[in-house]
Amino acid sequence: MRTRRRYERFTRRLEVEFSANNQNYRGISSNFSEGGLFVRTNHAFTPGTDLDLVIHLPKGLTARLKGKVKMAHKTPMISLKNGMGVEITEKDPNYVSFIGSMVETGPAEKHAAFGEEPAAPETPKFVFVSCSECGVKNRLTAGKMSLGPRCGKCGAPLSVSP
Repeated sequence: MRTRRRYERFTRRLEVEFSANNQNYRGISSNFSEGGLFVRTNHAFTPGTDLDLVIHLPKGLTARLKGKVKMAHKTPMISLKNGMGVEITEKDPNYVSFIGSMVETGPAEKHAAFGEEPAAPETPKFVFVSCSECGVKNRLTAGKMSLGPRCGKCGAPLSVSP
């Protein structure tokens, strides 16, 4: 499937200060990319508005950016996120470094680079059992062996020997 996005997105929740037309507000980032970000706020500016942004990065760093509002969501419905999509027009070195660390590293390193602990990956254990009726090999999750597994092809009960 082809995506419309030019840059890979990274979900991060960081505090963002933004201003335009002598109005200053705060919001929370919802995601980042090399070319833009989404700011969750109830004070979204109209598309086309030029913004000055300050993003509070991990480890006490800040990134100062300039951007242009590309789209805005303002709705009373709780299920929809209020905010604005911002295209970045000027980046500082801290932002470039932050995005670079997200792009170039694996999931564990992404978290470690900013002082966070990654979640331990869970890899399920599999057991292969041949069906006594049709001979097909079935892959079963070890944790679900006691649930009375059946053959994926013929539906016959699989006998699992301990």
